[in-house]
Amino acid sequence: MLVNISIAKVNKHGKNIGGDTAEIVERPLGGVTGIIVDGQGSGKPAKIISNSIVGKISTLIGDGARDGAVARAVQDYLFTIKDGRVSATLTMVSVALDTNSIVITRNGHTPVIVLDEHDEIIYEEQVNPLGFYKFSKPQINEIPLKAGLTIMAYSDGLVSAGKKYNNNITHNQIIEILKQQITTQSKADKILELALELDKDRPNDDTTILILETVEGDNKNIRKVTASYPI
Repeated sequence: MLVNISIAKVNKHGKNIGGDTAEIVERPLGGVTGIIVDGQGSGKPAKIISNSIVGKISTLIGDGARDGAVARAVQDYLFTIKDGRVSATLTMVSVALDTNSIVITRNGHTPVIVLDEHDEIIYEEQVNPLGFYKFSKPQINEIPLKAGLTIMAYSDGLVSAGKKYNNNITHNQIIEILKQQITTQSKADKILELALELDKDRPNDDTTILILETVEGDNKNIRKVTASYPI
C-alpha cells in the first residue's frame, strides 16, 4: 500500500504572507501526519502563530505523543501565550502504522471529507478552535487503514470561496473532483483552481487544501516529497 499526500495553498489576495501553515511529518512508530493550522486573521501575525503551532506539533509527534495529546498541548500553549485572545484552527490527518488506522483530529469548524469505494463521510461537528477557551478539546475520529481511501482537509478559505459573488463552492463540486481518476496532487490543484475561479482570482482568504490517499502498490520502500514554492 502507498500513502500519497498532496498540498495546494494560496494566500489571501493582496497578502505576500499567508496565515495558513501546512506540514507533513513522519511518525516515529511508522506512518505520516498531514497538518493544517490556520492562524487568526491573515498576513504576518497569523503566520507567526500558525508556524509556531505547527513547529510544536511536529516536535511532539516526533517525540511519540498521541494526536489527541498533541492537540491538547498546543491548545494550552496558545491559550497561555495569548491569554485567550487569539485563536487558530487545527486539522491533522494521520496514518498511524502502530494502530493500523487513520486518525483525524479537528479543532475548528472546517470539515474533513472521507471517501472510499462505497461511502462518503463528512466530519463536520462544530469544535472549538485552539486558543480561545481554557478547556477546548479536539474532535477525534479513527477509521481502519485500508487501500482506496481519499481524505481531504482544508482551511476556511475554501469554505468562503465564491461567497462574495453569491456562488459558494459546494461539497458536491469538491467530491466530484475527489472521485476523478487523477493523481492526488492533481485533485488538490483542481479544487484550488475551482476556488480561485469562484473568487475571480482574488482569493477572499488564505486557502489550504490537503489530500491524503491510500492506494494499492509497492514503491520498494522509497519515500518521496516534492514542493513548488513561488518567489
